[in-house]
Amino acid sequence: MNKNNESLEQFISHMQTINRHLRSKVFDQQPDALTRVQWMLLKHLDRHGTRTIGQLAVHLDVRPSTMSQMIDRLEKATLVYRESSQPDARVKNVALTDEGKQMIRSKEALWMEALNDSFNQFTEQEKADLIGYMERLTGQLCKNMRN
Repeated sequence: MNKNNESLEQFISHMQTINRHLRSKVFDQQPDALTRVQWMLLKHLDRHGTRTIGQLAVHLDVRPSTMSQMIDRLEKATLVYRESSQPDARVKNVALTDEGKQMIRSKEALWMEALNDSFNQFTEQEKADLIGYMERLTGQLCKNMRN
């Protein structure tokens, strides 16, 4: 195995460990367990505001009927609500409820808490370097996705 592949394997292993740690601290130990896809959907609504079911389906690469079922579950949990679109009442918009917004904030706070002690073991310069490397990596990944 070449040196680049070894480095990539190490990187992936570390990212998976971090992800497992966060999921166990934030999602798996909570009574209101969310799936990864539900979390992605809620975060998308939080970032971008009200969206149609079709827009959400495209974003998560699922069929609109599948998205409707996901929305049904989140609506039952009072995390989102649907409303008719003003220009076309047949179109349903989906938005976060106040409870959904609060749940996102509480999960994010738990993430911060789960990482805080370990992250603070780094010097300020090491933190800045790590963040810079991650920004470069995610920027390149996003650029590759667009191409």
